[in-house]
Order: sequence, then C-alpha cells, then structure tokens
Amino acid sequence: MASIDIDGFAVPLCVAGDPALEVCNTRAGWRAPTPKEYLHSHAHLCVWVGHAGLLTPDEVAAARRAGARHPAASEAVLRRAIALREALYDVLTGEGEQTAAWGALDAEARRAAAVAHLAPGRPATWRLTGASDVELPLLQVAWHAARLVTSATADAVRACPGDGCGWLFADPRGRRRWCSMAWCGNREKVRAHAARQRAPR
Repeated sequence: MASIDIDGFAVPLCVAGDPALEVCNTRAGWRAPTPKEYLHSHAHLCVWVGHAGLLTPDEVAAARRAGARHPAASEAVLRRAIALREALYDVLTGEGEQTAAWGALDAEARRAAAVAHLAPGRPATWRLTGASDVELPLLQVAWHAARLVTSATADAVRACPGDGCGWLFADPRGRRRWCSMAWCGNREKVRAHAARQRAPR
C-alpha cells in the first residue's frame, strides 16, 4: 500500500476521510496470512498520530521523548493501540467477536473521557489535557474512535476489496468501491485487462 516517510518512519497515506478510520489503515491485508504492519513501535505510533492530525508536532515530540524514557510503559501503550485498532475494525465491519470488540473499544474510550477537558473558544473544544505524554497518542485515537462509532459516518464505512488491502473508508454517497482508484482500483483494472487478454477468443 502507499506510504510516505516521516522522520524515518513509513506511514500510510490518509485516504479514509476520518482519522479514526485511518488508524485501521495502519494495517493492510487484514485477513491475509501475512498482513502488512505499520505500527512497529511507540515512536511509530506517535509519528502516525501526528500525521493523522491528532497531535501537534510539539505533542508528538513530547510523546516520543516520554516513550523513550519509559520503554515498558510505551510498549504497553503500543499493545493497547493495536488491540484498539483490531476492536475498531471488527466493530465497523461487523467481523470478529462483537461483544469483545465493543468491550475493548469502550474501555479505551472511557480512559480517554476520564482525561478530557473543555478548552474555551468559539467553538469550545475537547482537549485530553489530563493524559500522560506516553499515553496521549493512544487516547487521542480512542477519543476519535468513540466519536466515529457514535456518528452517522459509522453506517457509511466500507472495506476496500482490493487484493491484500481491506483498508476502510467513509462512503456516505454509496459510490466508492476502492480505498484509492490510483492503487487498488488501478490494480484491479490491470488484472481484469490481463484476464481478458488471456481468455480464448
């Protein structure tokens, strides 16, 4: 799948239309024997969350520094992030053990809500100002995941049928088939053309 390099880390391009969907796209080939993984470390998680627009550059830097100082905590946060991603994917696609998936999603959403505070402004915004630097990237994802599954967008989520893909995207008009025509759509066109060329005339 398409990715870009940010500070030495390969991160997938954002194509889903919602940052909570983008976290599901940090894995490609969801049901393949060997899926492609993008989240290999806490630092990778921090960089990706910044890329998705959920943390400022200063917050990303602080989270990475905290993760480096607390390796055991950062490893635990990475494991929780991957478990959250799995649960969110199952909830949105209706796959997997739904009770367990909803429970895992709810647990992380509650942790995020516990540190959320209103920041003044017009309009006011929610800020997770009570979170530790190590945990902040995960809780930002959990907060946005909770917002997504309680919105109308959740009913418009589709999974790309491309070979080795499975990326999610929002399709409110019901007209989109691929995560990207440039990648999966084009590969399918090439495959179909090759099949037609091989077919007996």
